Amino acid sequence: MAKELRIRIYNVLFGDAILLTIPEIDDAGNEVTVTVLIDVGNALAGTAGRDDVFGPVVENIRDELGGKPIDLYIMTHEHMDHVQGLLHGARKLGVEFKTKHLWMTASSEGGAYYDRFPKAKQKRLAALSAYDSVAAFLEKNAAPVPTGIQTLLDINNPRSTKDCVKYISERGLDGTRALYVHRAVDVSGHHPFRHTNVRLLAPEEDTSIYYGALPPRTLGRMLDPAAPLSLNAEAITPPAGVSAGHFFDLIEFRSSGMAANLRTIDKAANNSSVAIELEWNGWRLLFPGDAEEKSWEIMDRENELKPVHFLKISHHGSKNGSPRHQLDKVLPERAPDGRPRFAVVSTREGAYSGVPDAETLTLVKGRAHLDDTRDLNEGSWFDVIFPADGGMPVSRSGP
Repeated sequence: MAKELRIRIYNVLFGDAILLTIPEIDDAGNEVTVTVLIDVGNALAGTAGRDDVFGPVVENIRDELGGKPIDLYIMTHEHMDHVQGLLHGARKLGVEFKTKHLWMTASSEGGAYYDRFPKAKQKRLAALSAYDSVAAFLEKNAAPVPTGIQTLLDINNPRSTKDCVKYISERGLDGTRALYVHRAVDVSGHHPFRHTNVRLLAPEEDTSIYYGALPPRTLGRMLDPAAPLSLNAEAITPPAGVSAGHFFDLIEFRSSGMAANLRTIDKAANNSSVAIELEWNGWRLLFPGDAEEKSWEIMDRENELKPVHFLKISHHGSKNGSPRHQLDKVLPERAPDGRPRFAVVSTREGAYSGVPDAETLTLVKGRAHLDDTRDLNEGSWFDVIFPADGGMPVSRSGP
């Protein structure tokens, strides 16, 4: 059998693109190498997402595959910073991929899924209505949209993600259909692994549990003067040099609950992420997508969390993507087996306010060797390599 497992994480700015190369055996017992591709996408707003970064990334993936299909493609969740890249590669760069096995988050099945889970459907429709109200408000008002808000709008845009998700669902080789996965689904026969153990840790099948309450929207009202501790709208004046129209548009936006609604919608999609654990030759690897607190809490409650040797930092290094209690379980202060541990964060400033969170990354860095895609050239990558004989893993950058 080949000597090492390789995890390649690309710098796609604010997004994820991960290629795994894993020594395996086939049905006949022959040594083979299987490939697993997890997401390809980035944010659309500001400097955190530019399409030109996909060129070197999809071309390197193509070269690594050497004309063969991907053995397993995993779409973790329906956010543009995770799903945009394959469709862009096909339409703009002429690079297309097929896959032998295809996993997509359960809720991306669409109509059939929401017919089975009417509560999730109800919450999804409410979220879409809230999204449309926010987008319409911002379109008609004069104030420039803050970058963080624009990122939330772009990443969660259901019309943009719909095309990308549909394209991904058609990547199956020779008519292979997508498997819409959740924690309890049986994946037997739907993956290329014989020697590698795979566990699905999330999401729950019924995604209604991930939707928080949508704050009431008060469009058309600036501030409620009767509300306790509210500001007196008549007493508010724009700062010097700031357009009054822009200033009051911003006041209305913040007071109406629309920003909170966008964050609620964003969290629900993040928490629907496919989270997988792979175990190969005694090395345990965790890829949690963009799971936030709610998903981590459920994984913990279901006794799914174990110490790992590799962690893909969730949600681009945000504080809510690495809750302390659950982080202590997957990356305890001391490795139980005394072996080295590695973590990688794929992130970029300028997408979300406070992301990445420096305190979170410092904590991880105190427990594992941490690679940060901000240290790479755009389109480059980190390789984290685990040897089959249990020897010392290494991390290196390329090309």
